[in-house]
Amino acid sequence: MLPLAVGVLAACGGSPSPTATISAGPTPTATASPPVPAVASGPLTVSTRSTAAGEALSTVSGFTLYYFTHEKGGVVACTGGCATTWPPLRVAGPETKPGNVPGTLGTVALADGSTEVTYNGWPLHTYDQDTSQGMVKGQGVAGAWFVATIGLTADSTPAAASATP
Repeated sequence: MLPLAVGVLAACGGSPSPTATISAGPTPTATASPPVPAVASGPLTVSTRSTAAGEALSTVSGFTLYYFTHEKGGVVACTGGCATTWPPLRVAGPETKPGNVPGTLGTVALADGSTEVTYNGWPLHTYDQDTSQGMVKGQGVAGAWFVATIGLTADSTPAAASATP
C-alpha cells in the first residue's frame, strides 16, 4: 500500500493549472475499488454519514465523498489515472440530498460527456482505498484531498472544511 500512497502523493500534490491532467500513479487493483456505482441512481444522490472527520457527505451506499483543492470553483482537474484512484461521483438525472445538508448540489460536465456531482461548487469523488463504508483513508492525501463535510463551502480552506462541525 505504501508504493500506491507515494504515487498518489507525488502525482496529486503539485499545483496544476485548471486544465491539467492529474495522474495518480499506478493503476490500483480491482479488489481495492469500493463497491460503489459509477453513476448514482435512486431517490438520493448524496447522503451523510458520521466519520472520524465529522459529518461527511457520502454515497447512498455509505462511502465517504472527498473534494480536491485544485478543483475549486468546479474546475475538473482530476482526470485519467487520478480519476481511477479518485472516481468522480457521476449522476444520470437530477442530483438530490437529504434535508440535513445545508449546501447546494450541482453538476459539472466531464470530458467523456458524463456529469459529476458538485457540492457548493466542489466536484465530489470517492477514494479507491476506502474499501468499506465510513472509511476516510483519503483525508489529507497529498495535502490536497479532504473529506467533504456538510460544512464545506465554496470558499472553504481544507482546515475549515475538514473540521468537525
